[in-house]
Amino acid sequence: MRITDVQTIRLYFPDRGGYADAQHRFGERSGLVVRVHTDVGLVGHGYIALGVSIHAVPALQVLIERQLAPALIGQDPFLPRLLRERMWHEVEYVGVQGLAHFALTALDGCLWDLMARELGVPGWRLLGACRDRIPAYAMVGWYYDDDDDLSKYKRAIETAVADRMAGVKVKVGRSTLEEDVHRIEVARSIMGADGVLMVDANQMLNRNEALRRGLVYQEMGVYWFEEPLRPHDTVGYRWLCDQLTVPVATGENHYGRYAVQDLLAAGGCDILQPDARRTGGPSEWMDIAGLASAYHVPIASHGGEGVTTHLLMATPSAVWCETGGVPKGPGIYTDRARIEDGYIYAPEAVGFGTELRDEVIQTCRVG
Repeated sequence: MRITDVQTIRLYFPDRGGYADAQHRFGERSGLVVRVHTDVGLVGHGYIALGVSIHAVPALQVLIERQLAPALIGQDPFLPRLLRERMWHEVEYVGVQGLAHFALTALDGCLWDLMARELGVPGWRLLGACRDRIPAYAMVGWYYDDDDDLSKYKRAIETAVADRMAGVKVKVGRSTLEEDVHRIEVARSIMGADGVLMVDANQMLNRNEALRRGLVYQEMGVYWFEEPLRPHDTVGYRWLCDQLTVPVATGENHYGRYAVQDLLAAGGCDILQPDARRTGGPSEWMDIAGLASAYHVPIASHGGEGVTTHLLMATPSAVWCETGGVPKGPGIYTDRARIEDGYIYAPEAVGFGTELRDEVIQTCRVG
């Protein structure tokens, strides 16, 4: 089997009523579908969501089609680590973080998806799994548009509780500590005293404010305090971990194994949260999983479903999968996540869960 072509498709999702974290409002969004074709008719699928960076998609498309695709044409997809190194060298001169890393992630994911499809197995079985389910929490406690009375916020948490999710995460850090306390109290009143409640500040605090708020959060019994500082402040994260008893979680904005190695070696997190888009694909995710295991640091994914579910099933130190809650519709992927009684289950379909539904592509395609 040899690679014959690399195809990309730009998608645009209009603003249909948004929500926000402490830093960004999510309204208009975009993404890039990537397909790697072979001479035996098999296609490897990949998808990269760009979140609020809607104007980055054309640049990512050009980078993949003109710089990275030529390194793959004619090659054997069963050599993903070799091909990843070749692609790494293609972009090394301008840096392998940011958009370049998103491109590597998409293409590496396509290669692994091709291998799983050739062998006729779900991706998690190809990686060598250590479980067939993992606890799943619902990231539903956003700052919603037109929600001064928190009615949308309350309904989202009530739905997660009714769906028996294993935990709920809420956003904090956008305004005052008093507002944070109110949001936590509202969530706790719905979930009960024993409910697992995480808080996420999305990088918006300095060290002193993170400590001030973290001390309050831990007294309120939150399960973890997520990403209070900017990702580059490794020293600050180490200091904060030493000051607080509530676990500090971070890692979603660390690109690749070298950045994660620095974070872990510094003792900069109690819970590591790799984002499948920024880890460089399954090849590098598994390297990161090994690092976390060696440092005895548990992993809780940033984002879930799709490829992330497969990766978590093969990650020894994984303890949580982040989700948007029990799916209420078909979603964007052909493989619909199975979430029951607080667990997300290993997918049964062949591949890595990275193929988008044709209806989504036809409706949202812009290039």
